Amino acid sequence: MQTVLKEKVNVDAIFRSYKDDNQSTRSGWEHKRIEPRYVKRKKGEVLKIQDVRRSYAQRKGKRLQVHFVIHCEADRYFHLVYDADKIIWILLYEFDDQMLFDEKEVDVEIQWNGLSGSKE
Repeated sequence: MQTVLKEKVNVDAIFRSYKDDNQSTRSGWEHKRIEPRYVKRKKGEVLKIQDVRRSYAQRKGKRLQVHFVIHCEADRYFHLVYDADKIIWILLYEFDDQMLFDEKEVDVEIQWNGLSGSKE
């Protein structure tokens, strides 16, 4: 089962310009440009990301969105999107288990009105 969130969030992430051979980098993420680490929700909840299950970039015209399927503490799974044009992070969905989007890309249209939550 999935829960639609469409929630604007703050994310602590690492942005890289080149391949980093540093040992402190998470294994498998040496080549990625964006690596989210924590998600901070408006009501104060902080989600510590244990694993990024999948990431892919998607173009919407000239806009670039980067999608992440993340595994957080307490076995919680989310679909997180970074919109490079609007420079915002959106927590789109929460999933009950790992059924997720591991094998397919999802076409998402973000119509952002500046408000958080489902009151659009």
